[in-house]
Amino acid sequence: MYLLIDIGNTAAKLAVSDGSTLLHTMHVNAPWADTFSYIQQNYPIHRCAVSTVAAEDKALKQALASQPFPTLWLTAETPCPLRNIPHGYGADRLAADIGAWAQTPSHPLLVIDAGTCITYDLFNHQGELLGGIISPGIQLRLKAMHEHTALLPLFEAETSTPLIGFNTKDSMMSSAIHGTRYELEGYIRTFLAQYPHLKVYLTGGNTFQLSPDLASHVTHDPHLLFRGLQYLLASTDQEHIAVAR
Repeated sequence: MYLLIDIGNTAAKLAVSDGSTLLHTMHVNAPWADTFSYIQQNYPIHRCAVSTVAAEDKALKQALASQPFPTLWLTAETPCPLRNIPHGYGADRLAADIGAWAQTPSHPLLVIDAGTCITYDLFNHQGELLGGIISPGIQLRLKAMHEHTALLPLFEAETSTPLIGFNTKDSMMSSAIHGTRYELEGYIRTFLAQYPHLKVYLTGGNTFQLSPDLASHVTHDPHLLFRGLQYLLASTDQEHIAVAR
């Protein structure tokens, strides 16, 4: 069994995998030691992988150090099937990219992670990173409008809003939500025109109702990051088995 940990800018999540299937996912709201104790009581974990973009968490490191299984901390330097990964590339982006590649190798890929920030990662059919884009997410857009003006209030992002607002809140929500959707659709259309066989994956905390002409090209996968971590551990286990034989 694998323990997969995702520490983002706003939340920490984990998943348990048998190597091919995610058996359990959850948000982490308890101390790490208590969380690991709960997991170990229910699943025989033998390896762990961590993706983190947060500041160093000493409590997490101490809790993992006391566990009976080894831990892989994903970085841009971690061996993986993707190429041209630059130094400093986010572990969360890399894990999601690997999760997409593992499902559709030998295809050009556009991997979109719509979280605190929105990232777009473009790969050719050989798994070479062609480049990426980083854009503010919905809540960051709302926060920026509030913090850089004198009178605009701060609102929490909502799941839907009118296209045209007739008050301050709806007007701000429209730009944040619909503006973000139009941004996604613009990038997807542009890259599909360049790469007709492009596979598009959308993950992250924010979901969007894309236009019908694009929806069929997009795979929504909220667990893409976990699938990437799962692939890394499963593939290295297979390498160890091959060497032993």
